[in-house]
Amino acid sequence: MIGNSSQSKILKHTARSDAEKARICAANNADLYQAVFRAHGLPDQRTSAFWSSDAIAPPYYSNMTTLDRNATEEQLVEIGRLTDRLGGRPGLKDGFSRLDLVNKGFRLLFSASWIWAEPHRISAPAPQDWVRIRDGAALQRWEHSWKQSGSPTDAKVFTLALLFDPDIHIYGRCAGGGFDAGCIVNRSPEAVGISNIFSLAGTPQVFRDAVSLATVAFSPELPLVGYDRDEALDAMTKLGFKPVGQLRIWLSDEDGL
Repeated sequence: MIGNSSQSKILKHTARSDAEKARICAANNADLYQAVFRAHGLPDQRTSAFWSSDAIAPPYYSNMTTLDRNATEEQLVEIGRLTDRLGGRPGLKDGFSRLDLVNKGFRLLFSASWIWAEPHRISAPAPQDWVRIRDGAALQRWEHSWKQSGSPTDAKVFTLALLFDPDIHIYGRCAGGGFDAGCIVNRSPEAVGISNIFSLAGTPQVFRDAVSLATVAFSPELPLVGYDRDEALDAMTKLGFKPVGQLRIWLSDEDGL
């Protein structure tokens, strides 16, 4: 039975508008970006309007994520500054689908949905055969599998420093001395995020396992959040997540990715 304190917290989360939930999703995602960049020793800056970095981003990461749907003028100024600073057009995550950057030399890579699950609405035991990655050798094997699943790059994306961040948990499912599935869970003040879900076998069970791990990793009073599209979005909605807003990923129109 859920106590009065827990009930009041659930009601508080439920009463939030989709726009507020999208803001919390974007903030949680920016926290993960910040952790990854700092684990690489890369500089970053953050305001109420955006998170950004002047450094060359690790593969599959943007140089900027927006944090306020109404601060478009400030965000456009930062996009111009980053473009000048980096000598080209940086990758950008428009967290609220508010920026039209076609005329500024960008092309839309894809759109996706922020997703949200209320606390206590998803209940599942910790899955078997999954472990938290705790050392460099295991992280190397985990990243090798992650790249095989559809994120090919020769660069090192996840560094050892991430394992010492108390707000980041990296999980893998053990298989033959390595890992055949994985995910990352990150904690923010207002939510727990799930990202980088992969399965070499392509089984939908991996989504349920990732949600179970996120449920037990940090405070059960916090909502679970993330962003997905296509089949992954369908899988997460079947598990109890609801779309709460749209985001867009922009790349330079000159970028061949």
